[in-house]
Amino acid sequence: MTDLVFLLLIFFIIMSTMTNQGLPVDLPSGEGTTNKKSTVNVGVNESNEYFLEEDKDKTYTFAEIKPLLMSKMEESGQENIKIHGDKNADYEFVFNLIALSKQNGWKPVLVYK
Repeated sequence: MTDLVFLLLIFFIIMSTMTNQGLPVDLPSGEGTTNKKSTVNVGVNESNEYFLEEDKDKTYTFAEIKPLLMSKMEESGQENIKIHGDKNADYEFVFNLIALSKQNGWKPVLVYK
């Protein structure tokens, strides 16, 4: 029985050294600080309507929110956009915001509630 445990131990040690080390992760650098007030926050509610974080009561369609986001991102000078998605929202509506941010060179930060 001891021999079997010893052989298994050797097997797992050898196999663990042969595995991949994992995927490379692009971690943020600690250089500088971000101004939270200038970050643009946009979200999708459970009714699949878009809203801006500063005025959650007013909802928009994608055609209406697109020019608003473009102007707000230009005003803020930030490249990060925070996207809030309700857990009951359809993925398509969140992906529309991600695609818009990628087209314009913005970096989306996703937050699900």
